[in-house]
Amino acid sequence: MTDTSDAKKLAASSVERVHTVNCPHKKLPADVTASKWQKGDGQWTSWRIVDCPLLLAGLIDCDMSCLSQLEEIRKTNGLL
Repeated sequence: MTDTSDAKKLAASSVERVHTVNCPHKKLPADVTASKWQKGDGQWTSWRIVDCPLLLAGLIDCDMSCLSQLEEIRKTNGLL
């Protein structure tokens, strides 16, 4: 069983968002889950796609070029 304090620390050190993007390779819309993790004092990793319904379960074997769409969505919504 996971310690509750460990789960809270993990939740506080990561951000996860679901957005609809258009896959530039498959030419289809997809609700992708993107995450980033805190590396240290206020520093975060880059966004990474951690789930995509266009790929087999658990496999992220693409160039993640849809991330540019996520950045545009975040800028438009004032989230950067």
